[in-house]
Amino acid sequence: MANQSTTGFGLRPIRKVGQTDNTGGLGEWPKAASTTQIFHQDLVLLASTGYATVGTAGIAIVNQLGSLNGSFYTDPTTSKPTWSQFAPNNAATDMKCLIDDDPQQMFEMRTTITTFTQADAGGTCPIVATAGSSTTKLSGYTIGAVVTAINQLKLIGISRDVQNQDVSVSGSVWRVMLCSHILGNNVAGI
Repeated sequence: MANQSTTGFGLRPIRKVGQTDNTGGLGEWPKAASTTQIFHQDLVLLASTGYATVGTAGIAIVNQLGSLNGSFYTDPTTSKPTWSQFAPNNAATDMKCLIDDDPQQMFEMRTTITTFTQADAGGTCPIVATAGSSTTKLSGYTIGAVVTAINQLKLIGISRDVQNQDVSVSGSVWRVMLCSHILGNNVAGI
């Protein structure tokens, strides 16, 4: 049976590790004016400037904050308070990114890799920074191939959604956690 889609959707929060409640609490992190937009459910990093910035692809990228849920800012054109499901590139100087930033947050993420098996659970993978949708502003990020080095994501296991569990074709969905979360233990600072 094929998976529902092969289009990435970024880091979709699904639950917390352990027996704690998944309350959907979001951390507020500032975003600098006129910087690259961040799509809904993109990986967000904390830059050395102290501002949230869009996550990039690559091995062992550190200072991960989590997944973007939206932003709140004063629109520089209309001077009105504005909520957005993504963080646009505009001149707002008061933009706050609302991020699923708990280091114990588990996410679901799609992969375009067709060689994953259950034996890959526990392995690490990089994020593939595929462009998001300019219409919906939803992330296009997917999971890259399993490697032995420390990486951005830890594979926990295949999704429990039976419509996205076919690992023999592109588009399976996996449960993942961030490996180098800035609020996690044993992670060096910026």
